[in-house]
Amino acid sequence: MKIGAVSLGWAGRPLPQAMADIAAFGGDCIEINGRPGVHAGLVLDDTSAAQVRRWADEAGLQICAVSGYCDFAQADRAGRLHEVERLLTACRAAHALEVTIVRAFAGDARPGLTLKAAWPWLVEGLQEAARRAAPLGVRLAVENHGRLLNDGSALARLVTEVAAPNVGIMLDTGNFAWAGHDAGQVAADFEAVLPHVLSLHVKDGIWRSTADGAGTTFEFVPAGRGQLPLAEWLAALQAAGFTGAVCSEYEGAGDFREGTRASIAYLLTQRR
Repeated sequence: MKIGAVSLGWAGRPLPQAMADIAAFGGDCIEINGRPGVHAGLVLDDTSAAQVRRWADEAGLQICAVSGYCDFAQADRAGRLHEVERLLTACRAAHALEVTIVRAFAGDARPGLTLKAAWPWLVEGLQEAARRAAPLGVRLAVENHGRLLNDGSALARLVTEVAAPNVGIMLDTGNFAWAGHDAGQVAADFEAVLPHVLSLHVKDGIWRSTADGAGTTFEFVPAGRGQLPLAEWLAALQAAGFTGAVCSEYEGAGDFREGTRASIAYLLTQRR
């Protein structure tokens, strides 16, 4: 099980700085964000791949995934095909980097749009993206992200209905709780997605009552310091044969680098 971090937290900074930090924190892998402009002076494509691989080799890191972007919640087929092509940009970069995992999204919430209405668009978009990613040797890992599809059973059903051997799940451990699920729902979410997980983004947090006492919020904290059963989940994943990457994606308060350092330190204690 490789342990590292997602490069998005170093947005606006050179990618080699992210790599150096992760290595200094004890990590051995990195998921590189594929959106142009995230890392100063870098467009991730086949022309930059050799240099990016050299940077990773010099830092002693494995590039475990590329973070792609897409939104298949588009009513028109032309719009969905545009999103397929957007995701394939990340897939081509991953292929050039000799990386087999690309993070994908299902679709974004919009006023008046229901998951039921968007469902066939999500299925069609992912099927087409999977078909075109397969010759590149790329697997698409759909993240539980945003408000439209951030439910474990629905995400597992989507992957099952897409029925492509190169489509699975990028589990973000904190996003179900961020979306408003309580501890019981989050546990059910994990059980639903467990058979499909290809890679992990690790967040932890604490449920807190809102100021008016009418609800709760989920406050992100470094991994191992919150209320999510991360140790239990990591053990269950490893028992199920999971061999993918486990990447910190710290989004809490305070210093990002310190939060990431603490998260990686905790994750290293859970490696078996």
